[in-house]
This record gives sequence, structure tokens and C-alpha cells, in this order.
Amino acid sequence: MNAHNRFLTAAQSVADSLAAMAEPTVGGTRWETLNYAGDSQYSTAVFGGMTGVIFLFSDLFRITQETKAREVAEAAAMWVDRESTPDLTDATANPSLYSGLAGHGQMFLHLFEVTGRDRWLRCAMARARALGRVAYPDTHMLSGSSGSLVFLLRAYHATNDEGILATARALGDDILRCATRDASGVRWAWDRQAGSATPGGTFFGSGFGHGASGVAYALAELWSVTHEDALADAVTGTAAWIESVAIETPYGVGWGRWPDDSHDPRVQWCHGPPGIGLFAIRAAEIFDSSVLLDLACRCGEATRVAADIRENPSQCHGLSGNGELLLELARVTGDDSWLAHAADFGDAAMVYQHEVNNSVRWLGDEPGNYSPDFMLGASGLGHYFLRLAYPTDVHMPLMVVPRGARKES
Repeated sequence: MNAHNRFLTAAQSVADSLAAMAEPTVGGTRWETLNYAGDSQYSTAVFGGMTGVIFLFSDLFRITQETKAREVAEAAAMWVDRESTPDLTDATANPSLYSGLAGHGQMFLHLFEVTGRDRWLRCAMARARALGRVAYPDTHMLSGSSGSLVFLLRAYHATNDEGILATARALGDDILRCATRDASGVRWAWDRQAGSATPGGTFFGSGFGHGASGVAYALAELWSVTHEDALADAVTGTAAWIESVAIETPYGVGWGRWPDDSHDPRVQWCHGPPGIGLFAIRAAEIFDSSVLLDLACRCGEATRVAADIRENPSQCHGLSGNGELLLELARVTGDDSWLAHAADFGDAAMVYQHEVNNSVRWLGDEPGNYSPDFMLGASGLGHYFLRLAYPTDVHMPLMVVPRGARKES
């Protein structure tokens, strides 16, 4: 079986498994997922919840035009809309891309672009407008304003709505005001509570989920619309700071979660080369920067060498999230060797298909985790398989679609 058919079959296998797990309920369909602590829940979050599952079924419908995939996606979106509508008028609602309003909006917008149904555009726009009325806990991609900025830019590209762009500009200005600057470059504070094995306090992370690279990625995307010098300066300064805190690892270039982190360097989407490389390759494309391209390629090489370092196929910590960088490197550079490396990651992930109680299940973040969710569960892996089958047609659903692949309104 050739690579295209092999990965499309794998994506369909994940989708079939998840469709069988879906639970009809009042107002639509839902899935039971596991949160980060491993507890069962019914959640509208992307991270640990069910909203991200809809990305897989939406893109599967767009590629295959199979009615069942659209029906699963829309039934699940109906439940998310029903459960999250009260957040539209709650000033204390979670605004983030991975756990709150922006994530719901990103999903609804994605579904509109796939189905053409105005209902989903109205749902997305309601979330975009609500983001102008909420407070943000931090600037980070996973939990704060830079993630919401990604959704606002995605919505602006789809609609040319100047009100959305104004909200995005204001958010960008606030992110710039929160930056820490010195001779080493630009970064943003990460205030974290102490855990059982990790310290609490204020840190400066470099990673995509909790640190400077994710914030700078969002600012680079905003610059591509506004061309404001302050944004370009922040992106350049962030890259300089990230380089200043880089360390050498057995895999190549690496980073701790923050400078002087006592734990081994991570190689995953949220911390380390895979996520930092995503920032660098997208920013290299936007600014036509050889410096950023070099950083991205070094991150890609470290990611390739580390391979299945976590024995984990998930988006947040494993093969599928790490492989996204390899696909982006192939797209931007035109070097098919990166595509071959991404396919190697996909083939390595095939071993995480298991039989559980006479049913096919795909492993998520850790042994025993068969949650459907996107970042820690099976749907993110399924979407990566679909990207491998259609690398020029299916894009990362939680980022701004690259300009060359975007359908301009």
C-alpha cells in the first residue's frame, strides 16, 4: 500500500473508532474524554475536551465528502454550541484557544469553511466578538491572549471584518506591553503554581505552548496583516532570546522549559524544538528570513533524531505533534526529505493501534489513555495521518492557514 492510501486508511480507522465512541445526548453528540490529570469529563475544551475531535471529522468530510463524517462533526458542534453559549455574556469566561471561547470559535469557523453553512459562521463570529470583552490570564498560546489572537486572525482572513481586526490589533498591543526586554532579546513571563515535582514562581519559557515562541508566532501572523514595525521587532527579539538560551543535547539543539530548568530538555510541541521550530518556520516564511529558516531546520533535525522519544503518539507530547514541524518544513522549503521524515513518524505511530474489548482503539498521551481529544488523545493523531495523506490540502487546524493555501474572502 502506498503512503497516501496507508495514511488515509489510518485516519479513517481513527475516525471510525471515535464515531463508535460518540454518545448522542440532548442537543447533539458528545464524547467522554480525559483531562490532563486523567479524570473522565465531558468538556468543550480543545485541550483534553471534545472540541478538537471535530477538526478531524470536518477535514475528513472535506477530503472524502462522506456524509457520515459531516454528520458526526455537526452533531458534536451542536453540543459544543449549546454548552458554551452562556460564555458569550460571561466576562469571566475562559477566552483561550485551547480551553475556551477562541477554541470554540476556531472549530466553528473551520466547520463553516468545510460545509459552507452560515450557522457555523454565526457561531464563530459570536465568539470573536465576545473576545473583546474578556480578561486574559497571560499571553501564552495554550492559556492566554496569543492563542486567541490566532483565532481572531483566522476569522479576519475569512470575513475581512474590520471590527475583528481592531480586536486583534488591541490584543497585539497588549501582548507587546507585557513583554520583558533586555540585551538578550524579548520574552514573556510565565507565572506557574508549584506542582508535586516542579517549582512555582515566575519563569520565562521558550516553548510554543507556554513560552515565547508561541507568543511570537501569533505576533508574526499579526504583522503579516498590519506590517507594524513593533511586531517585527518583537519577533526578531524573541528569536534572539530563544537562541541565547539554547543548549546542546544528544539530539541537537534543545531548550529547557525555562533557562536553568533542572529537568531534561523536552522534545515536544509544548516545550522544545518541535514547537519552537513551528514558530521559526512560519516566521521565516512570513519575513523571508534565512536566520529563522536556519533555526527551524536545526529544530527539525533535533526533532527527527529524537524520533519517538516519549513512546507517545499525541499532538502535545508525541509523534504527531512533533511530526507537524517536519510537514511544515517540507511545505515551506520544498525539500521532500522532510516529508519522508514526517512519514516515518506516521509509520512509527501505527503501533499505537490497539484492540480493547474487541474494538479498535488508538492510544493517546500515555499507556491506557484512549481519550478522543485532539491534543492528548486519538483525534490529533488521526488528523496527522490525514495531513500525511494530503500534505498540501490539510493544514494545522489550530494555527492560521498559510497565505498560499488560504481561500481569501
